[in-house]
Amino acid sequence: MSTVLDEVTSETVDAAHIRRRVDDWKERLSRLFAMIGDWLPEGWETRQGAPVILHEELMRKFGVEARRMPTLDIRGPAGHVARLEPRALWIIGGNGRVDLKHCGLRYLIVDLAENFEAPDWQVARAERRCEREAFTRDWLRRVVR
Repeated sequence: MSTVLDEVTSETVDAAHIRRRVDDWKERLSRLFAMIGDWLPEGWETRQGAPVILHEELMRKFGVEARRMPTLDIRGPAGHVARLEPRALWIIGGNGRVDLKHCGLRYLIVDLAENFEAPDWQVARAERRCEREAFTRDWLRRVVR
């Protein structure tokens, strides 16, 4: 099983598979948030925000318990700058989505990799979601300044 579409239409998916996907999502989020922390300029910092609950349809269908997922606040020298919050794991055309909110704008960070592959983080403004670009250090610094 390599895509979300394969997964949601497969008759062989079970609770163990769903738990494995949720564990993978939490691990990818942790690595993404650590990478963001490494990318920030001197004097900036990240802080763990209040967790959000993940309990999507496939989890409920297979009796998989809800899970707390991490969020991340980015703070610059002047205070709170941006917040990253995971929105969904099972999305059509991607392998999870994280929203970045900053200065009244919302950006969608989507992993375009296949299930259980190395992440391919892409980002777009919410109102222009088809205009994706690579989520990079330069992109992040340009947006949060």
